[in-house]
Amino acid sequence: MVQNCGDAPSNTASSAITYTPTDSDLNKALGDWLKTVLPAPFTIRQGQQNRTASPIGPYCVMQIVTTRLLATNGWSYTDSARVVTELREVTFQVNTFGAGAGDAVKQAAALWRDFYTTDWCRANAAPFSPLVAMEPRQSPFSNAENQYEDAWSVDLRMQVNYQRIIPQQFASEVVVTTIEADLPTT
Repeated sequence: MVQNCGDAPSNTASSAITYTPTDSDLNKALGDWLKTVLPAPFTIRQGQQNRTASPIGPYCVMQIVTTRLLATNGWSYTDSARVVTELREVTFQVNTFGAGAGDAVKQAAALWRDFYTTDWCRANAAPFSPLVAMEPRQSPFSNAENQYEDAWSVDLRMQVNYQRIIPQQFASEVVVTTIEADLPTT
């Protein structure tokens, strides 16, 4: 944070606004879904982790790569807050590495477009709805020993309805007192 005009920097956010789902919620839900569709012994990792060695055996790495606004925000009210709903398309890139990587990513893409996934989302209260899976593609990948490894990738697009809850004060009742006015005499 930049400090200027003698103002002390703020170390903590004081906003009372809450939001759901978080990126962590999305990663957890997609990871749980991938566990049901990727064949054993694939392990699943979240992308962009520092100082984490690649697992032994076939594995999957997933990460959010884009988000796109789908509609104008909507809102509703509760007794103490305004709820802002933002509809977004979120794209996860799912990369698979090792033996069977191509088959695994093609299976994930096929089932993403199937009612299997919508049923899974409903049963597991997933914070997203599947939209479309892009075409799986092979990626060149060589390991630390300069050996070629099988690597495939697919983009999975989902709709996420983000909600931000903004605390607000509301009047639940109004007490009106009337005061008789003096009429001028002429």
